[in-house]
Amino acid sequence: MSKRIHPIAGAVAFFTIAAFWTSTAFSELIGSKEMIAVVKSAIPWGFLALIPAIAAAGGTGFALAKGGRAGLVGTKMKRMPFIAANGLLVLIPCAFYLASKASSGAFDAGFYVVQALELTAGAMNLTLLGLNMRDGLRMTGKLGSGRGSSFEVALAGRNTVADGTMAFHFTRPGGFTYEAGQHVTLKLINPAETDAAGNSRAFTLASAPHEAELTVATRMRDTAFKRTLKGLPIGGKISLTGPRGDMTLHADPARPAVFLAGGIGITPFLSMARHAAHAKLLHKIVLIYSNRRPEDAAFLAELQQLAKTNQNFKLVATMTTVREAAQAWDGETSVINEELLRRSLPDVLSPIYYFAGPGPMVGAMQDMLRKIGVAQQDMRFEQFYGY
Repeated sequence: MSKRIHPIAGAVAFFTIAAFWTSTAFSELIGSKEMIAVVKSAIPWGFLALIPAIAAAGGTGFALAKGGRAGLVGTKMKRMPFIAANGLLVLIPCAFYLASKASSGAFDAGFYVVQALELTAGAMNLTLLGLNMRDGLRMTGKLGSGRGSSFEVALAGRNTVADGTMAFHFTRPGGFTYEAGQHVTLKLINPAETDAAGNSRAFTLASAPHEAELTVATRMRDTAFKRTLKGLPIGGKISLTGPRGDMTLHADPARPAVFLAGGIGITPFLSMARHAAHAKLLHKIVLIYSNRRPEDAAFLAELQQLAKTNQNFKLVATMTTVREAAQAWDGETSVINEELLRRSLPDVLSPIYYFAGPGPMVGAMQDMLRKIGVAQQDMRFEQFYGY
């Protein structure tokens, strides 16, 4: 329910403020004093829609974040207190003051000073709400976050890579280039079914730039998008837009890289690991990969083989619920925490850290690394939404 209410409430708040702002500007520029008085008297009544809309947008936003404070979620949440404070402390008092002055015909210097303040504060809230709407669309994959072109690609194959997880392989368009770690948006073409989540999703490419096909992987939840994707026939077409994203491996091989991955968040790091092996990069890379059970760990066998063949790549796989596993496991069983990092790394402060996953996981990794003393500029991350 929150996923439906949040964008609707945000749109109502945005367009209500836009109506206030444009009607005010129009009446001031070309309207009579009588028109100004009508507009100023009507605006306070609009608060009956505006205040609940802002409250609903903020409340559902916090609910959807589920404790996450990273990436676009964190950016949106930082804006919300400014939007609320600007409305409660500036816009609402200004509106009632101006309505009172206009109704009595007191169009004096005080009126126009407050009017200028109201227009400035209104423009600020329009900008902040507009940025939040844009970032919300980016999070759902309905709006791009950088450069990218659109292509129609064909499904070349699919296979199961872990319990409940599948990889999908698509033909690569001519001239399509990307960097390991970047993502694309896949959109269904005229699907037979759809739902409230829409027909597009953003996926990090698990394939490496040198490979002939483009590969994505996903947990197979019971949604219209994933049912349609799973049932797409070989050769069936899908729209692909991209590449986008800047969570790519740093250039300086003297700085080690540490990848922190959980579950299907492995895909950008698989791409980087494949690329590093193929290009014979000199970067020292440690991948700490956490899953509940070995059978949940997508691409685990390939990663274990990469660790054997690439002396610059170390895999630390950890399974946190081994007692429920069907497969035997004699490796690490810890969650990703400071103790595991210190056991796995010669120096916890020298690497650049990369991590990706759902909001709570990304937020927890940031908190842990800050506690250890890792600088913010040495953390590179992406957050996954609604998968």
